[in-house]
Amino acid sequence: MKILKTIRKNAFLFIVILTYTVIFIFRPKMGLGAVKTSGYFIKEMLMIMPVVFILTALLEVWVPKKKIMQFLGKEAKLKGIVLSFVIGSVSAGPIYAAFPMCVMLYRKGASVRNLVIILSSWAVIKIPMLINEATFLGLKFMLMRWALTIIAVIIFSWIADKIIRREDMPQSVDEDMPQS
Repeated sequence: MKILKTIRKNAFLFIVILTYTVIFIFRPKMGLGAVKTSGYFIKEMLMIMPVVFILTALLEVWVPKKKIMQFLGKEAKLKGIVLSFVIGSVSAGPIYAAFPMCVMLYRKGASVRNLVIILSSWAVIKIPMLINEATFLGLKFMLMRWALTIIAVIIFSWIADKIIRREDMPQSVDEDMPQS
């Protein structure tokens, strides 16, 4: 019974292990390639995530909840939208690095709309990416894609803000701790 409970609790991990095992049995070469690729991404995450956690912790301590609510909360309106686009567009690193920061911003009162904008712009509107896009695909293409992306992000962030309530968001154990 204890084994079944552990498997249920860690179902995703066990599915991944089972998948790798099946691949290794039927296609060993592909299994080895999958393990090497996974190892590469795990190594990358282990190099990036400690820095992300430290920066997020520093922001959590140094930036008061009142300021987050003022600039990224529901009442921030256009200023919050613009700031969210800037944060996401100039941020470095892969998209998974944005999640700890967004959790901290959410806990301090950032709106769902602004979190969606940060995550979306982090993923598809990074400044270096725009420069590369203009170089390889042309300025006209880059500007058109950029404009349409911003419009789509604004629409989807508005929809997400209307659909998702704070009560719908996962609550963590440490949320009872006092915030600065």
